[in-house]
Amino acid sequence: MKLEIRNLTFSYDGKKNVLDGISTSFESGEFTVVLGRNGAGKTTLFKNLLGLLKPQKGEVLCDGLSFSDMSIREKARKIAYIPQESNPAFSYSVLTSVLMGTTSMISSLSSPKEKEIRKAYEALEKFHIADLAGRKTNTLSGGERQLVLCARAVAQEAGILLFDEPTSNLDWANQIKTLGNIRALTRDGYTAIVSTHNLEQALNFASRIILIKDGKLCYDASPAELASSSLLSSFYDIDISVEEYKGHYICIPKESE
Repeated sequence: MKLEIRNLTFSYDGKKNVLDGISTSFESGEFTVVLGRNGAGKTTLFKNLLGLLKPQKGEVLCDGLSFSDMSIREKARKIAYIPQESNPAFSYSVLTSVLMGTTSMISSLSSPKEKEIRKAYEALEKFHIADLAGRKTNTLSGGERQLVLCARAVAQEAGILLFDEPTSNLDWANQIKTLGNIRALTRDGYTAIVSTHNLEQALNFASRIILIKDGKLCYDASPAELASSSLLSSFYDIDISVEEYKGHYICIPKESE
């Protein structure tokens, strides 16, 4: 499944563009990280991709079809959103939460049947949390809740997954597990687009990194290309040395003179 952005331009006040002529595409099997400093436009980009905001110019297409011509249900069959881990407002069971991901497959007046329940369990098993099916989501740890969100997205059967800072509220071990799960999904053919502020995670897990600055796509490269260039220093306005140790990238800020 291919997601394409053509000349995407958006502003909240009709004056200053928050997104300014962004064009790119995302292919099946890619793990793309979107990096940008605070206010760069990452969240606005995601909202445009999800159809929550309407661009002033440009369009978003999936397999050649414009999102603007699709219903909400049709979009849900194409793209799924995995928000930052947060405390649930309602104490649904884990199974019920994952079943919510199957609603795009059934009539609005129908209840999940055996087929949808089976898909929900398959999604839970994919993340090794089927034993949590009967638990209430508000009793889970942060890492467990993040896995439930991932399972719900998989149950939705959308080929494109948008992750909004998926590791921001997790401990180090669960950060690594979550990123590993995302990478495993791309190996299964999913398209993963991940927003994060963690440069080292982007360099070590992504297959591709997009840099957004002042609403513009200013660089699109592989982690190896970025690690070997001076672009990151100019992008963050701080001297950064990227070192490789045992196959992993480590980012070291240089001391100012």
